[in-house]
Amino acid sequence: MNFSIRELESLRPRLRDGLSFSVQEQGGERVCVLEDMASSRFFRVGFGEYRFFRSLDGTQTVAAILARLARDGGGDSYTEHEALQMLRWLKDNHLLAVESDRTTSDAEHKQRAWQSAATWLNPLTVRVPLARPDRLFAWLATKLRLLLGWTGFLIWLCVVMAGAAHVAVDWQRFQHGFDGILASDNWLWLLLIWAGLKIVHECGHGIFCRHFGARVREVGLIFIMLMPMGYVDATASLGLASRWRRIVVACAGVYVELFLAALAALWWSGTPDGPAATLLHNTIVMGSVVTLFFNANPLMRFDGYYVMSDLLGIPNLATRGRGWFMRACGWLLLGAKKMKPERPHTHREWLVAGYGAAAWAWQILVFAGILMGASVLLRGGGLVFAVLAGVMWIGVPLFGFVRQMADSLRGGGGRLPAVGVRLALALAFVGAVLFVPYHKTVVAPGVVEFGDTHVLRADCPGFVEKIHARDGDVVAAGALLVELRNDEAAADLAKARRDLDAQSQRARLAYTRGDVASYQAEQARVESARKTMHEMEAFLATLQIRAPIAGRVSSRLLSQKAGAFIGRGEEVLSIGESEGREVKLAVGQDAEPHFRAAGKGAVRVRVAGRGKIFDAILDRLDDSATRTLPHAALTALADGPLPVRRSEDEHGHYELAEPQFIATVKLGAAVELADGELARVKFRSPLGVNLFSELRASFARWAKKYGAQG
Repeated sequence: MNFSIRELESLRPRLRDGLSFSVQEQGGERVCVLEDMASSRFFRVGFGEYRFFRSLDGTQTVAAILARLARDGGGDSYTEHEALQMLRWLKDNHLLAVESDRTTSDAEHKQRAWQSAATWLNPLTVRVPLARPDRLFAWLATKLRLLLGWTGFLIWLCVVMAGAAHVAVDWQRFQHGFDGILASDNWLWLLLIWAGLKIVHECGHGIFCRHFGARVREVGLIFIMLMPMGYVDATASLGLASRWRRIVVACAGVYVELFLAALAALWWSGTPDGPAATLLHNTIVMGSVVTLFFNANPLMRFDGYYVMSDLLGIPNLATRGRGWFMRACGWLLLGAKKMKPERPHTHREWLVAGYGAAAWAWQILVFAGILMGASVLLRGGGLVFAVLAGVMWIGVPLFGFVRQMADSLRGGGGRLPAVGVRLALALAFVGAVLFVPYHKTVVAPGVVEFGDTHVLRADCPGFVEKIHARDGDVVAAGALLVELRNDEAAADLAKARRDLDAQSQRARLAYTRGDVASYQAEQARVESARKTMHEMEAFLATLQIRAPIAGRVSSRLLSQKAGAFIGRGEEVLSIGESEGREVKLAVGQDAEPHFRAAGKGAVRVRVAGRGKIFDAILDRLDDSATRTLPHAALTALADGPLPVRRSEDEHGHYELAEPQFIATVKLGAAVELADGELARVKFRSPLGVNLFSELRASFARWAKKYGAQG
């Protein structure tokens, strides 16, 4: 039955039997908890709504009830629109006896049957009740009483802080553990850890619920996107008079998971890399990051939502907010004034309206991401699953909304041509947002260097013997900067010289004997030995590192390298022009086409800690990406933006976690900046992109990054 304002003067609705009410004090205000004992559901409503609901006895018309409430005063008077909204809420939650009256139309029976079938056939959320564990949780609550109070909280706090500290100290290793976390050979372990944590999560709800005296009616399994999870029906906690106890029950699942994640972190910190460390890393991530993202998120109807609803003191926040938002969408589509939702006036009303819009947008965003992930990561089967999910999550609600709009049109709530125009405009707006090209702003991190910088690397490895220059010195071309020592290479050169002398003696002996053939052979060996010696001399000469140009030395760690071993190809120092500056950039593979298209275009440079923005010119961009560290200041080793990892070569040097294109930006000659200052370069790309392609590319990169080792 669809209610309308015209029916309020004659409509005599009645609440269903089997409903109980309990009045509570919350934040200095009285609220009411409505319990549907037949379905074990709880609802929290305001005291004024409670007075309106209790008046629905089937003998009074809605208009008479509104008049009496207005006459009695007390701030509980409602408009006809508000009364209509409350009746629709009661109807949607099956709390009105009028729903089972014979006057109920066949269409409504079909609609209810369709909704019931959609719930049971939904492949994404399937609930399977198993048992009634109230006695078990009562026993556990008694045995764990000491840990459910302040003593347990202090233990929890110490363990969680210790676990967080261990992860922070070894953050680079923890971050490296994300590589391949979504690889196919890790899916089973993630699923098992997820299922185990969620069982403990729900037990936490049940134990705390029973600890505060509320019953636990049911326990079972719920399959969300085919992933099994335990669930505990702790909705009886909504009947607790203390909102802080309700908040504790709502937080109990996350509370327990964070404790287990902290224990795993303590264990992980002392476990060497291997299968055990991977499992512990998975446990930390699933018990902290994942549970906070989903369960603590107030925009989804999980634990965080109930906590926020209690803190704000707004009962049924999600129902009210989404109801207001959907009515607003219907009014914008139909344009009928009588369907226009009430404009928010108070702070609480604005919160309700804002929450409805934010929750709707967040739900669409999360569902789209999950569906995209299923279709990409699960290949063909995931695509079928994504289609089914799209039908259940998007198609069914959309079908219900269209039916509601159609009923409103038949009732005179709008005109079909106007609705068609508004719908076309709405679709055009969505299409424009997703597919109309725009020129994005491209940003890349960089580091300031002296102009025309030359990086001097060790050709011959060795120990630093002498340092003849300091950071910031201006030197002439050819000046000796650093001397290395390689005793092994020096010994090899001495041996080569002895071999040359011995070979020369053999050649002279053959010449003295007049053996021409033997002399020619020995002389060829002499030339080969001489060539080898000259090559070794040239190689050993590179132990003396000289300035290739006149310029300024740049290496803040140069003075600390005395006696250190410098491997072949390792950077020793840099030298650049004493006048002028440039910015060396690390360009990601997603930004490379935009830099390539920009050519020698103008860019803007913002240097960290300086309020001024510098104009510059993009000078060059390497043809291929590299994992070689472009500059130490840019890497995570120096708190820079680029993550690094250990290379797989025999030396185990650090390299970039993701290949980067190296670009150079020329600053003006008059710019005075210190070498090594971090900078950000941005410009408007000449390439046109659209939001849909950007989202798809971002997800593809994300899936490749975290599933690369699969």
